[in-house]
Amino acid sequence: MTIDELIIQMRDIITWSDTPAAYCNIEEGIRFFYPPCSSAARGTIFLGSYSEWRSLCRDKLLQPECTYLISIDKEKNAEPIPCSIPINVLFFCAPVSVIRKELTAFLMNFSHQLNRGILSAQYLRFWNDIMSMELSDRQQILERLDEFPYQLHTHIACVVVRSSVLGKNDTELLEAQKALQDFFPGTNLFYTGTEWILIYSQAKDTSDYLDISYEAFSSLLEQYKLEAGISYACRLPEILRTLYLTASASLELGKKLGIAPQIKGIYTYHQYNTYYVIQLCAQRFTVLHKTDNLIYLTHPDVTRIYYYDLEHHNNLLDVLFTYLICGKNIALTSQRLYMHRNTILNKLNKIEEFLQHRLEYDEEHLLLLLSCIIVKYQQFYTQRPLQDFFSTGIIPDD
Repeated sequence: MTIDELIIQMRDIITWSDTPAAYCNIEEGIRFFYPPCSSAARGTIFLGSYSEWRSLCRDKLLQPECTYLISIDKEKNAEPIPCSIPINVLFFCAPVSVIRKELTAFLMNFSHQLNRGILSAQYLRFWNDIMSMELSDRQQILERLDEFPYQLHTHIACVVVRSSVLGKNDTELLEAQKALQDFFPGTNLFYTGTEWILIYSQAKDTSDYLDISYEAFSSLLEQYKLEAGISYACRLPEILRTLYLTASASLELGKKLGIAPQIKGIYTYHQYNTYYVIQLCAQRFTVLHKTDNLIYLTHPDVTRIYYYDLEHHNNLLDVLFTYLICGKNIALTSQRLYMHRNTILNKLNKIEEFLQHRLEYDEEHLLLLLSCIIVKYQQFYTQRPLQDFFSTGIIPDD
């Protein structure tokens, strides 16, 4: 935008200006004077106090064709300082915090205007067509994707980012979006009003994990109080809807089940795939059987242990579940549950004593493990009292 447009927006608190550079890039965000910048792109906007401004001038740290917004609030003798390079200088009769607030509010309004513009409307129209299945043909999808600013690589994934706190204000949303854009350069991303959707792609062959730093992404999410769900990556753009649904479901399942993601804030479909399969099965089971009591889908031994734990306030099923996940490795089971090895052995012996047979499930290992996962899903995802699932659970006909 032109510097004159910025001055018009901020004229109520500007006391003096010198603007030889015609343009400024407010849409690229605002940087503070310190720490000092060794180099900056043309049009970068800097913000700081009058004393900091004098230090920049003294140390010759000014960047050509950039814009400097200076707070002279409570400064009695603030005067312009001659400068030999073309820069925009604006004095404001307001604290730095107020200037920043005004600028971010204006930038958010500017962003909303863009959101109503051609590009944002194009994103949202495309996404609505994907989710309503108005757009499902591979060639048509590719043609629409070619219209986006960033071309997609071979392997495509969907990343869904949501705020982990309620009531995020416009300034915080704007800052978060800028951070996401910086972290995912060359990625088509947009805000729907409730979440960010990133149509991520990469040339490198992958399925489970994307070619990004998960630790750095986790730090970004924590900084802006965000959470992300990530789908698998695939070569089929026609299943973008499925990629979104699995990324979204991973985020929801992880939170509702109380299963912490392996990397803080990042809920991958790789981790929650099995629970999503159970969720789909549960939805169909409820319709077909007119009950939401999934205990009927589990191995009889799991049901019996579950009843036993409920009656005796024990955790035998948790021990069995972890034991099976760990491939029947006692040491690893002990480590995962933070229990002594002998405690694990005693509980496994108790299970065998109660069931009256050895825990030799070679052919039924997968069914036992799946049954434990079903019980965990039933117990936590529906958020109903545990004992409800041992009543009839019958759902009446409409």
